[in-house]
Amino acid sequence: MSDRAAWLEEWCPCCRAAPGARCRTPLLRKTRPPERLHCARGWRMRQCPTCKVPPQEPCRTPSGREASGPHTARLRPGRYELLARPSVWQALEQRGATIATVPFAGHAGEGGRVGTVVLSRRDDGEAVDVYRCIGGEELGHALAAPLWDRFGLFAGQPGIVGTVTWTAAGRSVVIAGRRGGARFEETV
Repeated sequence: MSDRAAWLEEWCPCCRAAPGARCRTPLLRKTRPPERLHCARGWRMRQCPTCKVPPQEPCRTPSGREASGPHTARLRPGRYELLARPSVWQALEQRGATIATVPFAGHAGEGGRVGTVVLSRRDDGEAVDVYRCIGGEELGHALAAPLWDRFGLFAGQPGIVGTVTWTAAGRSVVIAGRRGGARFEETV
């Protein structure tokens, strides 16, 4: 499961970023807008391939005791996870979509919420809905990932309302909306 919102509830094993904070560049120890969260941060959301414990449970030793840390295999993405942008573009193409929109809202103290993800294509100059992702679908989590990578859990942020738009024509991802009272638009 690649729900980055859930990943942000844990310390990052790679850069030691605090819960709710974005990942940092390991060498500089500075926070700057990252391209993505470290994949190892989502280890609790994965089943361990080594000891076979389900998600949310700590890893176990062969004798059944709790391991001192997660197994290395659990720190890597699973085969089913859409984490790399090429795999997200490929999933959009498989569904015949050229545009994906992810509405979101959030602010400090409350965190963020993602609305219904809509995949669409252009037919005769007008948008036609192809597919809607609701809840915990892997594609929905992958399409919302730039939001969590950019704003974390919205700690210290004023009210933000906007959309993440994936456009297949130019292979671009744009986050646009209102932050506080000001409009913004960022290409990520």
